[in-house]
Amino acid sequence: MSIRRYLTSAIITALASLPMASFGDADALVKRLLTPPEIKPADGFSARLLVAPGKLYDPLIMLPVGDTTWINDDGGEEKDKGSRLLAISHSGEISVLADVGKLLPTVGFDLAPASFGDYGGDVFTLAQPKVAVAGGLENHVVQRLEPDNDFAASIYCTLPETGPKKISGFGLDARFGPEGSPFAGRLFVVTILNDAIYQVTADGKCEPFLVFDGETYSGPTVMNFTPDGQRMLVSVSRGVFSLESTGPQAGAIVTVSADGKIDAEPLYAGASKPTGMAYAPADFGPYGGQLFFADIGRFQIPVPMTQKLDTDGRVFRIDADGKPAVVATDLVNPIGVQFVNGKLWVADINGDFIAGRRELPDGFIVEFDIAR
Repeated sequence: MSIRRYLTSAIITALASLPMASFGDADALVKRLLTPPEIKPADGFSARLLVAPGKLYDPLIMLPVGDTTWINDDGGEEKDKGSRLLAISHSGEISVLADVGKLLPTVGFDLAPASFGDYGGDVFTLAQPKVAVAGGLENHVVQRLEPDNDFAASIYCTLPETGPKKISGFGLDARFGPEGSPFAGRLFVVTILNDAIYQVTADGKCEPFLVFDGETYSGPTVMNFTPDGQRMLVSVSRGVFSLESTGPQAGAIVTVSADGKIDAEPLYAGASKPTGMAYAPADFGPYGGQLFFADIGRFQIPVPMTQKLDTDGRVFRIDADGKPAVVATDLVNPIGVQFVNGKLWVADINGDFIAGRRELPDGFIVEFDIAR
């Protein structure tokens, strides 16, 4: 089948404006847009393309489960549903857990621990209430999926409005607090639009946990927890965050206590926009125990329909002296970061599907290892 099957109306419209456009032009265009960038690892690291463009739309949050890694792929639509929940093997083979048509557009997820009441073992997701950009601008919902029942989906709760910006839109991450920590027993979800983090409990409550002031810090994206479980880490913007910003942005990774208080000094502060993060296992060579994180540069929203995006995405680590060190450059829009089978996986959404309006399976996953 021709690669033109991936074309959306927006790209077709853009192509039609070109002189003497043809389906041959369309095939060449999409092939060019699906060509991955040449990732440049820093000294001490190697990089390989684990999943090439052509299979994933917007690969987001990754979670190791057994011998596979589950990931939510924010792309594709079928009537009022969108997104897929996938499993990826250590060699990069993809299998479908919940296909397009079953879930609301899913932007974050996690597995409920056994301590989460009757829901232990279920999947909880953060999702848009409807497809497309309109759904991103409405109050998001938390879905419950039942893996033992073909991932049957039901709405657990709708996030209430909170903060000066009110609407709990443009969500991105969902994580349960570590067992045995002060965060245990709660699912935390992030919504960028109103600068908020919510907490969800087993009694059905969905309440604000933390609302950033929108001026000092704004636009929370992805979170994690310190290895001892005493602090939540949140990637944020410094100043006012805008999806459509064309200029450089300043970002940070802040630490937050279990009662929602932001520590005075950020763990990291620098140029651009940090996203996903994960601590390296102890056996990851000289980098064991260090925090690795992705940085998108800027989203480029709306996404250009006929041009490749800037390769301003990077991966960093916080070294033994607490300073950022480059791990790799020339990614596009890396979001998800996870250590899998002793290696670092970074998921890059490339041209964004929902907010960017470019429906192409141009996402990819890069695997980093210690140079040997």
